[in-house]
Amino acid sequence: MRVLFTAVPIYGHLLPLLPLAEAVADAGDQAAVAVPPSMAHLVNGLPVRPTGPDTAELLAENARRTGGADMTDPPDVFPVASFFAATRVDLTFDETLEQAREFGADVIVADEYDAVGPMVASALRVPLIQHAIGLPVSPPPLAGAMRALLAPRYARRGLARADRLALVDPWPPALHDPHWSPPADRLPIRARAYARTAPADLPPFTAPSRRPRVLVTLGTVLLDAGMLDALVDAVAALGDVDVLAAVAPGAARPLTDSRDNVRLVGFVPMAQLLATGVSVVVAAGGAGTVLAAMSHGIPMVLWPKGAEKPMNAERVAAAGAGITIEEPAGSADAVHEILNDTSYRTAADRIAEQIRRTPDAGQVWSALRDRLRS
Repeated sequence: MRVLFTAVPIYGHLLPLLPLAEAVADAGDQAAVAVPPSMAHLVNGLPVRPTGPDTAELLAENARRTGGADMTDPPDVFPVASFFAATRVDLTFDETLEQAREFGADVIVADEYDAVGPMVASALRVPLIQHAIGLPVSPPPLAGAMRALLAPRYARRGLARADRLALVDPWPPALHDPHWSPPADRLPIRARAYARTAPADLPPFTAPSRRPRVLVTLGTVLLDAGMLDALVDAVAALGDVDVLAAVAPGAARPLTDSRDNVRLVGFVPMAQLLATGVSVVVAAGGAGTVLAAMSHGIPMVLWPKGAEKPMNAERVAAAGAGITIEEPAGSADAVHEILNDTSYRTAADRIAEQIRRTPDAGQVWSALRDRLRS
């Protein structure tokens, strides 16, 4: 069986799909990943089908189409919907369809925000599996805005939207809204923090320290170095913690700092960062960061900025595994509270246990193969 994985060319959309892609290959089936060439190094040796422009080019074209609207915190969802369902489709679909045909794809697995993969599945008349990235598509108007933009693009090609075979969902019950009803086709999958095969070199702190380590990250989308520095400065001022800060790829921020308790790194797999003995994660609340921290039982301080992040932060706080803040200055008090109140770590450990009990990618692919046969 030949399975093509497609994703929006953003780290947080591609990386969650890789455990399932690796499970496909481990089971003796053929998996390939459709990504821009600039992201090929992320897929851990899986075959790559180079498709479409990278994120920077897509963002530039989307800004031209939408008058330079701010996608990080827009007054309405149209610029975001345009990025996913118009700009990227227009610039990526034809090449992805050609690659899928050359590969001989029998199945398409697409990230839930990816509009190209479902359209390819429709054109090839092959089964579609969607892979959740965040909690159910949010904000709610986004789904409707995307459908409205996609309708004429399907119509021009004489295509009808494909029904999906299944929704693969890495979010544990504790982080879903208690009033949410799972769709009948949902298959839970164990969340796994991204771990590249070759570990990155991390800068050591000046001397061995017993101080708690705090990881500060805004993920891979928010490139405002000033926002990151504001969080780092507030947490480092506590004095009795070590701060490991991850600078997003493409952010204009040198990886240098004169403070003894601060170290900055570029993109490093989250699994490696969390394995350094992190006690608290301070973050913007992106799906990948939240699931990685929770899978390791590490409580969080969340300054949610844009897209689905406020909802992610709200669910972590509601589960007792973190604190949300409104300004970077609040991060110091929040970190101090988490370090001195074991209830946050206990709640994060409960979520980690839920994640550990969830079927792994190999079990999920086996269940999907059964569905595909029937």
